[in-house]
Amino acid sequence: MAAIQPGTGGTFKTETAEGRAIETLCFLQLQEATAARNPESRNAVSGDFSIEELTFSGTFVLPAEQTISNEGNLTIIATPYLQGVTFSPGGSTPTFKSTVLERYALEVLMYLQLLERDAVKNPQNRNFITGNFNSDTGIYSGVFTLPVSLVVNSTGIPQFEAVEYLIT
Repeated sequence: MAAIQPGTGGTFKTETAEGRAIETLCFLQLQEATAARNPESRNAVSGDFSIEELTFSGTFVLPAEQTISNEGNLTIIATPYLQGVTFSPGGSTPTFKSTVLERYALEVLMYLQLLERDAVKNPQNRNFITGNFNSDTGIYSGVFTLPVSLVVNSTGIPQFEAVEYLIT
């Protein structure tokens, strides 16, 4: 399980990186579907849940920019394109700190990619997220296929839940 610090009072509630990715990508897609928040009609994230495959899979094409600090550190951050989104990463030192939704989503995706590259944290060598930054176009793009389970809660509502595959 890739446990994370969820942050008190934050928008998102899941306490694993895998769950946080699904929660964040779904929330971002909901914001994109609201015309007032997405005046450019950008569809940077798409995803589908599969009952047969038990996966949440899709693509992301996030506008991003890179900078180089005075110390020579390279940074890639998503460029905001949504407007008026109410969002909070939470207080009390959450794992993910970005206060802009698009940047938060990229932070979560890159965190999972980082864990997937670590043999200790990913002993089964699973590669469910692939992403690349194109410095010519300013786009961080990729694909994801995250494992999920399907449960029917006590009120009869079907729910997808993230399957944990990483270790922290």
